[in-house]
Amino acid sequence: MNCSVHAVIPPLDEKQGTVETTLTATFSQTRKKTQNQSLVPYLISPASKQSKSSLYRVREFVDDRKFLTNWEKTEHDGWMLPSTKEKHDWCGMWQTFGCLDSQKHQRLGKGNTIYVKQYQRSCYRSSCKECYLKWIARQANASTKRTEEYERISKRSPIHLILSINPNQYHLSYKDLRKRAKQILDTMSFTGGAIIFHPFKFQKSTRRWYYAPHFHLVGFVNRGFISVSYGKFGWYVKDKGFRNSVFQTFCYLLSHCGVRKGSHSVSWIGSLSYSKLRVEKEPKITCCPVCQGKFVEIYYYSSNGVHPVVPPDKIYDGLLDDDGGWYPVKTSGNWKDFEPSHEYDPRREVNEILKGLAEAN
Repeated sequence: MNCSVHAVIPPLDEKQGTVETTLTATFSQTRKKTQNQSLVPYLISPASKQSKSSLYRVREFVDDRKFLTNWEKTEHDGWMLPSTKEKHDWCGMWQTFGCLDSQKHQRLGKGNTIYVKQYQRSCYRSSCKECYLKWIARQANASTKRTEEYERISKRSPIHLILSINPNQYHLSYKDLRKRAKQILDTMSFTGGAIIFHPFKFQKSTRRWYYAPHFHLVGFVNRGFISVSYGKFGWYVKDKGFRNSVFQTFCYLLSHCGVRKGSHSVSWIGSLSYSKLRVEKEPKITCCPVCQGKFVEIYYYSSNGVHPVVPPDKIYDGLLDDDGGWYPVKTSGNWKDFEPSHEYDPRREVNEILKGLAEAN
């Protein structure tokens, strides 16, 4: 069983601004010479200010667009907005696993320590009112990794495009609209990227969501070819420019994207499709990264009350001095028996983002 411990990398600086200006700002054609701020490096250190602020702004955006609006009732052909379904009873509940073999850790040079992993359970459903932000964090992180991998290979910068559909074609099915979108992208020689369907728009004056389908794309294209597609099928193509932060862009786009059972909210086309671009996945951490021992469910008990470093409502993933107050939960089975398929993502990069979100509450 393979486990690894990653190096600590300091967080990047936070970009200030409102949710719409910060997350979807248009930048000049000469892109700043900074790397897209993927959350991949933040493995052991606290989640970056960017991830915390991005998701916090997304939550504020969704809360505002849901307040006194028809957000939860908006529907067309099965498409809805995120965060419309009630949570499971266990969504958001805290759970703690770890390795209490301090003697082995001491022999390995880690001192008299134990390993503790505490997290909030999540269903990771886009439709869940409790877990939709965790879904956005996971999707945005994976999408950023794929986009930046192609950027690294191609030495090109991603841009944000919007394909607005002629109202005379609103009656067409999603399948037909997607087909026409692909034809328009072919005319501009779109290399590849992510395509995200937005079935609805928001009217600020009436605070109502209404059906106005359009596609967002984050990907790669020679900007000189974009004008060739203008007016194709009567659609309007808008170039939103290069991305200073791919992660923030995806967070914003996913906050009000289309959600439908059996359909992917984010899909990949061209050179970034799953069949053409392989992105290495971070290995799951299902055992102690110090001694490779199995995780067991644990709890803390002391006459002094809660643990001074790991209170019951704090995300934690790391070593602790063994003060004798941690005990295994008496039940049968092992780590896999305790781990339902969707309630926990045992990858450090995603959980560090969620840690930052929890600390912002």
